Amino acid sequence: MMLHGHDEMLLHLPGTAEEQEWLAEHLEVLSVKERIALTAAMAREPPQDMAGAVNCLLSLEWYEVRGHVDSHEVLGKLFLYGQYAHKEHLPYFDLPALGRLYEEQHPGLFIGNCYVEYPRDQHAMCYDGSELPEVVSEGWSVRLKLASEAVPEGVWVRLPDYDAAFRDDPGEIELALDELGVKRFPECTLLDARCALPCVQGLAGQYDKLSDLIDDGQELGFLLDERGQGDPNFLERFAAALEFEDCCRLNDAVCIGCNLDSYELVSVDAFLNQIKQELDREEWAKYGDAVKSCFNYTAYAAAQAERQGYQLTDDGCRFIRKRDSPEMEQQPIMTM
Repeated sequence: MMLHGHDEMLLHLPGTAEEQEWLAEHLEVLSVKERIALTAAMAREPPQDMAGAVNCLLSLEWYEVRGHVDSHEVLGKLFLYGQYAHKEHLPYFDLPALGRLYEEQHPGLFIGNCYVEYPRDQHAMCYDGSELPEVVSEGWSVRLKLASEAVPEGVWVRLPDYDAAFRDDPGEIELALDELGVKRFPECTLLDARCALPCVQGLAGQYDKLSDLIDDGQELGFLLDERGQGDPNFLERFAAALEFEDCCRLNDAVCIGCNLDSYELVSVDAFLNQIKQELDREEWAKYGDAVKSCFNYTAYAAAQAERQGYQLTDDGCRFIRKRDSPEMEQQPIMTM
């Protein structure tokens, strides 16, 4: 079941050159699961212009792809599993009828060996034709292009795959293997690999085993989604720690993300304010603003930060240091 038939049509809709470039970039790396959702979305409401096509691609996350559900009978079983029905009751159910009931409650479309449920709610359009959204690295950790003898041109897999990790349902990975006509990763060839972290480059050459690459891609995806159990500063701290360690490898990025509490991040302004408060207790500061204006607080704060083991981030807005550094054993801890 090859699913690239919509690309040319979408790229030839009325629109701007910028919209066409955006669409081409995103269509190139759509995973098998995303393309199944796109097929359902196109059947439901074909876009009339490129702006509509952009919104169509942005809506794919709202489509629920049920893998290995290719008939109303299987859909009926899915309904019963959701109701925790006893196994001894199954032979007495009219499964196709239950499947049609499920379809009434969860309207959708059969695509190949999958059932795709349409979004329950009407979501607002993300793109109104004025500014194309920046979604290149949102919602995924790693994208892999895998090939097989049957499909040498390859297909894309988007990680993380929660179905494979927690639900044992056909998700990104298994649907891609189906499309490639193989059962296991050793039967695949890795053509390309991309990471959502800009610092991780040359990803395809970092692993000897594809399974190890997938495991780390999964782990990074979980880290990015959990964001330190809801820490609003997680992404900022993570990016600073990656920069601090000059990280360029996926496995190192995962290790840093799992041990983010080992890094202390403080804004330059917060550090400067604390330094000023400490210096205000000095005898010379009690003579007032005239004396204070003769002191270079910024340079002194920068020197103190360096002495305490901090490094300035590339954007010049924050200091970062690692908690196990020798300097930190003798210094108080500051936090954002």
